[in-house]
Amino acid sequence: MLLAFITVIGNDASAARDSDRSPWASLGGAITTDPTVIRNADGRLEVFARGTDNALWHIWQTAPNDGWSGWNSLGGTITSNIAVERNANGRLEVFARGTDNALWHKWQIGPGNTWSNWNSLGGVITTDPTVIRNADGRLEVFARGTDSALWHKWQIGPGSTWSNWNSLGGTITSNIAVERNTNDRLEAFARGTDNALWHIWQIGPGNTWSNWNSLGGVITTDPIVVLSPGRLEVFARGTDNALWHKWQIGPGNTWSNWNSLGGTTTSNIAVERIPADGRLEAFVRGGDNALWHIWQTARNDGWSNWNPLGGTITSDIAVGSNADGRLEAFVRGGDNALWHIWQTPPSVPWY
Repeated sequence: MLLAFITVIGNDASAARDSDRSPWASLGGAITTDPTVIRNADGRLEVFARGTDNALWHIWQTAPNDGWSGWNSLGGTITSNIAVERNANGRLEVFARGTDNALWHKWQIGPGNTWSNWNSLGGVITTDPTVIRNADGRLEVFARGTDSALWHKWQIGPGSTWSNWNSLGGTITSNIAVERNTNDRLEAFARGTDNALWHIWQIGPGNTWSNWNSLGGVITTDPIVVLSPGRLEVFARGTDNALWHKWQIGPGNTWSNWNSLGGTTTSNIAVERIPADGRLEAFVRGGDNALWHIWQTARNDGWSNWNPLGGTITSDIAVGSNADGRLEAFVRGGDNALWHIWQTPPSVPWY
């Protein structure tokens, strides 16, 4: 993967110098979807993607903050990006759409252990699945149905059997973003037919759901939502290709107006919370196909200028946090291999 020669957003000369030091490294493989990353219960990062045989493949750190295994196939024949979450007892569970357009899943038999066979959860879904863990440990999965409404199903108990599919209505035109609010209520976000951002939320933790409500704007990517300390914050690309965001004024409260963070993005957005201090950091593919990032200068406060991390990327970005607090980003390169870059100390800028 070649480091790109970059025209710096915001004319930040230090950003160009930082890009020259970007330590991109290849993890090999040949992947045909966006990568998905999660941290195991023991602190090791694990990355999932579809291979050229349409099976699910994964690669993992051999120890927290350390080297990587070889690629390993988990079989199946999948037609979507992958969603993954940890069960209440630490076992990873992965979800993808199959060739029959149903939702399929498989899970670790024990934390960090061997895997089950693939199992169908039925339904007919037309987007990538999204999975999240409820406050009581039950996994819940969301996807768009053939009627363009939002559908979901959930574990009856933590690590237990699953409910039937249930419709939350609406008419959505994007993948779904879901996050747990400070009071443990789930809240789901999607783009509507008017290209505005719409959301729906649980009335109480694990409870019934509100009606759909518009948060306005005109967005051209899937939304991404993250729990910033004390409030939800949502990000998406606008019609000007810049990164836009809005946030709750207070925990579970009303929302700000849309605000531009500038830049030029040609991908969906990835956002991760910096473990050391709770500041948010956002990542996009720029017009030069390099990786760019921007971060809060203080928790729930202003933002830095855009900064390039180089590379030549052909996918959306996945970002995870290592056990020691260092962020690590994963992308597909021009050679279809998985590439990654990481913070040397757990801070910005990157080295």
